[in-house]
Amino acid sequence: MATLTARLRLNRWKQVLPICLLVVCGCTAPHYLWPQKDIGFHEINRADLDKRLLIASPDSEFKRAVVKTISTAFQDQAVYVKIIGIAGLPLEDANRYSAVVLINTCMGWTIDRTVKQFLDTYGDLPSIIVLTTSDSGFVFKELENRRIDAMSSASIKADADPIARELIAKIKRHL
Repeated sequence: MATLTARLRLNRWKQVLPICLLVVCGCTAPHYLWPQKDIGFHEINRADLDKRLLIASPDSEFKRAVVKTISTAFQDQAVYVKIIGIAGLPLEDANRYSAVVLINTCMGWTIDRTVKQFLDTYGDLPSIIVLTTSDSGFVFKELENRRIDAMSSASIKADADPIARELIAKIKRHL
């Protein structure tokens, strides 16, 4: 009887395990299979200014519009603005900036793995602002229980200006 029960449990695991693997791989695979191109590097104002803003983003029409509106808002102010792609985040220290804006895309129900690693390191800093774009505009589990300021949006170009204005208001609170 005991061996029959053990065999039934083993058969059940053989059925459940492939489904679990499929779900896990299905959630992370899009980041590996279809990585987004990064936005180009750009700096505004002098790097020796006291107020410093880091913006990291992948490249898309919507994200370029958001980043352009944000950077234009600070170009005539005494604020150093550094714009980088997501791939450059491992080289940055969030403690060196008054505010950090991370714009990322949700694929497979997860945020970008480089953004997640950055948040694992600096996610307790209240000066970090995260905008996650997705089809639904849903806020994700990876952003919960952190001191960061998180928001989400669908990537609709017509919404870029209001989203950017909301981000600018959040940034100004840290400068």
